[in-house]
Amino acid sequence: MAWAQGFEPKIDAHSRLLILGSMPGVKSLHENQYYAHARNAFWPIVEALFGIDGGLDYDERLVQLNAQQVALWDVYHRCYRPGSLDSNINKSSGKINDFVQLFQRFDGLRWVFFNGKAAEQAFTKAVIPELQSTFP
Repeated sequence: MAWAQGFEPKIDAHSRLLILGSMPGVKSLHENQYYAHARNAFWPIVEALFGIDGGLDYDERLVQLNAQQVALWDVYHRCYRPGSLDSNINKSSGKINDFVQLFQRFDGLRWVFFNGKAAEQAFTKAVIPELQSTFP
């Protein structure tokens, strides 16, 4: 798989904290689940921080994460990336998710965290300027 298209945000009206990745990996896209690869550290970290049992069904983990007011999404909506490594994302091919619409619709969001450097860099470069012009 080289072209990748991400998921809809896992968010609700009570979400206050948004965790952003760059783009789901091949295993996650195949399973239609955020952080599906067994070696990904995301769910063990969530378990340590929020007490959400990593052994629960994926949908139940999402419900419990939302109950903690935590939302998930990715910076890229679509991009060309051979494999799963963030370093393989062809940045010129990337289409960024619509964060203006997200922050307008979910105006209770207060914090944005990144699961890695690639997500932070893409957000800083592509999203921050748009947000600053929309929400001065």
